[in-house]
Amino acid sequence: MSLLREVKPRNARTARIVKAREPQLLEDRKRVLLLHGSKCPEPIRNVLKTITTLTKPHAVQLTKKNENIHPFEDASSLEFLALKNDCALVAFATHSKKRPNNISLLRIFDGKVLDMVELLLLISAEESVEKGRLEVGVEMKPMILFAGSQWDDNSASEQATLFRQLKSTFLDVFQGEEISSIDVAGLQYVLMIAAGETNSTSTTTNTSDPSNKPVIHLRWYKVRTLRSDTPKVPRVELDQIGPSFDFRIGRHKFADESVMKEAMKHGRRPNEARTKKNIETDTMGDKLGRIHLGRQNLDELQTRKMKGLKRGRDEVEGQNVEMNGNGVYEDEDVVTQSEDEEGGVMFEEDEDEEISEGGSSVGGTGDEIDIGEESGAEADAMPKRQRLA
Repeated sequence: MSLLREVKPRNARTARIVKAREPQLLEDRKRVLLLHGSKCPEPIRNVLKTITTLTKPHAVQLTKKNENIHPFEDASSLEFLALKNDCALVAFATHSKKRPNNISLLRIFDGKVLDMVELLLLISAEESVEKGRLEVGVEMKPMILFAGSQWDDNSASEQATLFRQLKSTFLDVFQGEEISSIDVAGLQYVLMIAAGETNSTSTTTNTSDPSNKPVIHLRWYKVRTLRSDTPKVPRVELDQIGPSFDFRIGRHKFADESVMKEAMKHGRRPNEARTKKNIETDTMGDKLGRIHLGRQNLDELQTRKMKGLKRGRDEVEGQNVEMNGNGVYEDEDVVTQSEDEEGGVMFEEDEDEEISEGGSSVGGTGDEIDIGEESGAEADAMPKRQRLA
């Protein structure tokens, strides 16, 4: 019995809020909370404005300064603000001498921080001039392109796990609401997220240093269709729009395996086919089934009765059979088989009987056939096969 008392809503408005925060079969678009610390220079302020433009109307931007907030040391303040504003994503901008132009992206699950990653904005002399503001319509569905071999790495290394987490975070922030169909005319801009190569190839390099990690490039392009030689397929060109950002990955925190497994659970969707146990479909469209059988007892397996499968006498266990001095079993008769070269007749001999050189048996019954040497005309008159001794 649980000692925690369940708090019931006091009015209808609170009941609707509590019900809206419960797990849903089809989740709505994740809301993004944007805020900054005590210092927020213009470069990282432009990053927050760009994220706000791309996530409207599901963005909540706080303009007041928030002091003494350090996500990697204590994220309780951000968890409180995210729960108050019903946001599952947090973008926190801060600036310090040790970590200048810092953007921290956090994902919230069940009121607690699931995982977080730190992006350090790189500012060059050429990009110091402020570029035009990104003009994108509300609820526009972007086409997202991940360029670079790091995004497709499925190994268990720390860098591969980090890029999988970063890719999932970018998709949660920029992909928009999940929909089943879209008009082609609504695909008006492309978001390209490219990952550069690692600077150093030495194995002794400190991987925790941000300067040794690949640079993340964010670019936005406007889709422009022109007339082409093919009537049904237009010629597509991309024009770069808005500001461009370059980041280096700083500190990061992975989610616990059990918490991530719980966060990834979802019920069966309305249009999702019901899966059958142990039945799957391969790439060719064929159904494959798996049947589990119990352990078989091969000792009771019925096989053909063949001489080659019979065990030898020396392998018989549990039988009290003794052998005499000549190496013959005493309780059984030895049966030998021989084939007559002349007629191919098979006959059996007893153990105590011996055949003499002239063809007569010693101790026989008298019915034996005496085959002697033929001579004279009788031998010549006999066929060649019968003349053979």
